[in-house]
Amino acid sequence: MKRRNFLRITLPLTVAGHLRAEPAETPELLFGVIADPQYTDHDPGGSRHYRQSLGKLRTAIGELNEHPLKFVVTLGDIIDRDFKSFADIMPLYKKLKAPAHFVPGNHDFAVDDADKDKILPALNMEKPYSREAHGKWAFLYLDGTDISTWRQTKDDPRTAEASTLLKKLAAEKLPQAQSWNAAIGAEQMAWIKQELETAKAADQRVIVFNHYPVIPANAGHNLWNDRELVALFEQYDHIAAYMNGHNHAGNYGTHHGCHYVNFKGMVETADNTAYGIVRCYPDRLEIDGFGNEPDRTLD
Repeated sequence: MKRRNFLRITLPLTVAGHLRAEPAETPELLFGVIADPQYTDHDPGGSRHYRQSLGKLRTAIGELNEHPLKFVVTLGDIIDRDFKSFADIMPLYKKLKAPAHFVPGNHDFAVDDADKDKILPALNMEKPYSREAHGKWAFLYLDGTDISTWRQTKDDPRTAEASTLLKKLAAEKLPQAQSWNAAIGAEQMAWIKQELETAKAADQRVIVFNHYPVIPANAGHNLWNDRELVALFEQYDHIAAYMNGHNHAGNYGTHHGCHYVNFKGMVETADNTAYGIVRCYPDRLEIDGFGNEPDRTLD
């Protein structure tokens, strides 16, 4: 039997300078969230059951199709390794009634150098980061793999630059100074700021998607430049939530009015799944969790 859980995140809402007393009853939109299917046709590794992700995803899509979703976002690590893994898992996403969106993860690039340039096309992504809006909501899809030691080929100068940065972070004893993590570059940071300004001018609430967590500390899983991204978010009061994967254990934090939700990895355990449906209200978000997503109520 499917277990449904509830996470309520209350967002500030003012009407004519006063807080609204009664919560809204009808959501403005719904969307689905999946994190870290991490499929590959290999035997389990520890708690990660790679082959089972196909069945879990197939079941999740069946449930998601029962709801009037605007889209379904997968928060990175669609595969675990081997470019051929995309040929098995991507056809499942075509069964979704809602559009499928993705943000890239580190395992998506765990392929041969000759296949690096094929990753985004395999995910049906024209650009590594993008924006879309639905009514009073704007959604930013980030590329957390922007600066890394594995995104580009081994002989690419950007790989050497990322290695230098990683050594610098390690010398500073930052816990996220790990080879499987990465950073967002200056060009993308400028784009994020521009899109936040655009959404603010349009009176839109913003939800940000990325593979990597930034708040709270995540045992060596955070974005290399998490503090830089959080400092940017601190300048705005219309960012409702930041949603990510990568840390399969899941996590939650809040900072300066922004809620940071780390969804659990679907690849974990042999039998249980993990995904969610987010309902966006004018004054709050409600996340219905399925499988291993925890039961939480946050007021």
